[in-house]
Amino acid sequence: MKKLMVLAAVLLMGLTSSAQEAGIQFNKGAKWSDILAKAQSEKKLIFMDAYAVWCGPCKMMDKDVFTQSEIGDFFNKNFINVKFDMEKGEGLNLAQQYAVMAYPTFLFIDGNGKVMHRVVGYFEPDALLEVGHIALDPANRLAGLEARFDAGERDPQFVAGLLSAFENAMHPRSEEVVNIYLAGQSDWSIPENMDLIVNNLKSTNSKLFDYVVKNHNKFEDTYGKFQMIGLLQGVILNEAFIGVTEMPSLEEMRAAFFEKVPSPLADKLYLLTKMSFYRMQQDMENYAGATVEYYQQFPSNDSQELNEQAWSFFVSVENKAHLKEALKWAQKSVEMDSQYANNDTLAALYFKLGDKKNAQKTAEKAIELAKASGEDYTETEELLKRIKNM
Repeated sequence: MKKLMVLAAVLLMGLTSSAQEAGIQFNKGAKWSDILAKAQSEKKLIFMDAYAVWCGPCKMMDKDVFTQSEIGDFFNKNFINVKFDMEKGEGLNLAQQYAVMAYPTFLFIDGNGKVMHRVVGYFEPDALLEVGHIALDPANRLAGLEARFDAGERDPQFVAGLLSAFENAMHPRSEEVVNIYLAGQSDWSIPENMDLIVNNLKSTNSKLFDYVVKNHNKFEDTYGKFQMIGLLQGVILNEAFIGVTEMPSLEEMRAAFFEKVPSPLADKLYLLTKMSFYRMQQDMENYAGATVEYYQQFPSNDSQELNEQAWSFFVSVENKAHLKEALKWAQKSVEMDSQYANNDTLAALYFKLGDKKNAQKTAEKAIELAKASGEDYTETEELLKRIKNM
């Protein structure tokens, strides 16, 4: 009986050991110099999991992906596998050396320390296997794509694919590649080139930024005013206040805009930032004042935009002078494109301003439009009851 128990224990230990060995076998505690030497000796690429201990997706990769037997079989066969915490020990230098800016970052590095391929983020098992196969393909991994580009390949489809790979890797060369590619293009305004510019605009010190500023009206018409303003805001403010831990003041943000772009674009950027700043702080009085100031300087001809701003004032603003401005936006929206939604907004503003006659007339019109278009007008009926009881 005792021998049977010992045998059972040995078998159990064997099963436990096998379970622990399933998945990727990382070289734990190894020095980076030793990993490089091992990669050179075995003529393999290094697969580095660059992680941070607080990173949720990193923990999910550890638990749900790296432990899969199929993943382990492939990565253990083809790579030298290693993990480094990028916020301590050797990881601090490695994070700087390999420009690790997000977690998890997965790097495929040769024995000389050169990155052959990289990706960022959480990957399902099948997707990670695909990444591994690409890393083993000299022609299609990032280093191979870069080499093809540097050798002069400029096919638009190839460049788009290269930039897509750069985006997935948070690669620092994306803006440089776009600049080089566009230098050989006679017309930057074709849709494909505008897409490249918008998707790869990262700094103010580039020809891409200068081109967007010079042609911002065309970009706004193509991609939307608020999308383009948001892009320029982000580029300018991120660059101006990188490393700053406290939110800059409105005056500091204004100075950053006027340093980088001329008026009136700088005014537009500042006023929209001012609106967002006050709204984020729930300071609706100053938000309303900034919004009125913006639309006085930059009138809109977008019916939907005017309706949305007018409705936000109905919901959040009490100042009658500001509400009268919102009434003008709602009236203009209806004049441009009379729909149920903007007539409902106009009726609500008339009601809030105490104009019973126009409120009732407009609410009834809104209900008629809703019936014709099959929209739900329950809330407008409730508003009409309140109007009649004024």
